[in-house]
Amino acid sequence: MKRRLVAVTLSKLVLIGIISVNLYYFAKLFLPLFGIVLDEEQLNLVKSLIIAVAGSIAINTVGNSIIVYLRDRVKEKAYAVGNVVKVIGILAVLLFAISISRLGAELALLGGTVTGLVLGLALQPVLGNLFAGIIILTTRFVEVGDMVRIVASQIPYDVASLPSYKYFSPDYVAPGYKGRVVEIGLIYTTLILDTGYELKVPNMVLLSSGVVDYTPKWSEKQVVLVRVELPLSVIDLDKLEEEIRKALEGLNVVAVDYTEQSDKDFVIVRVKLEIPPGENWRVVKSEALKRLLKYRDEKIRQNLPRYLCLTRGVECARYLTQT
Repeated sequence: MKRRLVAVTLSKLVLIGIISVNLYYFAKLFLPLFGIVLDEEQLNLVKSLIIAVAGSIAINTVGNSIIVYLRDRVKEKAYAVGNVVKVIGILAVLLFAISISRLGAELALLGGTVTGLVLGLALQPVLGNLFAGIIILTTRFVEVGDMVRIVASQIPYDVASLPSYKYFSPDYVAPGYKGRVVEIGLIYTTLILDTGYELKVPNMVLLSSGVVDYTPKWSEKQVVLVRVELPLSVIDLDKLEEEIRKALEGLNVVAVDYTEQSDKDFVIVRVKLEIPPGENWRVVKSEALKRLLKYRDEKIRQNLPRYLCLTRGVECARYLTQT
């Protein structure tokens, strides 16, 4: 399979070279037969154009082949390698094509000025995204395979505020799109969101955005918060922390705090957990919340008459007779 890929790529490059040479000699030798004679400067211009177009096509072919060749080994990072080859190769080809053209100084100055103004206005977004992509690739602002959240005003995102308990557990919500970087292209970067959809972010937007990186590079730990609402009628405030730590035995509990009182009969307890980098925090948080809910149910069953009377306001006669 890989030998075939190399053979096909070489065949395409040879074909591109043959077509380019034929086009140049057609312009040099056969156009005069039709009454079209090109001087040396015009031939150099034709040569430069052929080199620029053919070289860009050849570099793009090589980059795509590199992506296919490395995709099975390094998965998504193959796209980063292939795109770097494309960017550097195309820039080198364009610089070489410009260097061998021998236009007259006045013509070059006039053409360069007019062309620069037109292209500068027309290609401003394209060039901006192109150079932003080069900066992202060279500085490793984000890398293929990273799990990130993009926080940018250019990408509309609204945090759900209703129902009011929607963001009860997290202390902080980063308002942005979270996903895994699968490709850093010349114009845009592609993310696979948690929902499975693809999000294509222009490189200029990405470079000017805040990025929350969930891939551990410098972080030594990850902290998650779990909150649970407990009835005051069934808990002992002095023993609560000890009982919660016992219920969450096996998990790295850093702190147990009384966060706030949701109303006069309930208190909200926050548990802070530390998770080693690379471990699935959702599984740990889910397990902790499940144990806390079981702890609450157990406390209610143990103190059911007190709970029904003081919290629910029913069966107080039964509670008073027991006390």
